Amino acid sequence: MAKAKPAWSYETAIAEVEQVVQQLESGELPLAEVLEQFQQASQRLQQCDRFLRDKQAELDLLIESLDEPSEPPQ
Repeated sequence: MAKAKPAWSYETAIAEVEQVVQQLESGELPLAEVLEQFQQASQRLQQCDRFLRDKQAELDLLIESLDEPSEPPQ
């Protein structure tokens, strides 16, 4: 039976990027591994950017709805 992929999490993605940065800064990885880790971190950051843009758009819509005058009761 196939395992279900865990839900994506912004916090988890950022933690993974931070871990990759630490590995890269250690200078102990072979070049091929550095390139692979860098690519994975870049993909995670792109996911995070899309997530943040989507959430910003949601917030903007909510703020707009607060600015709209409410109709008086009839």
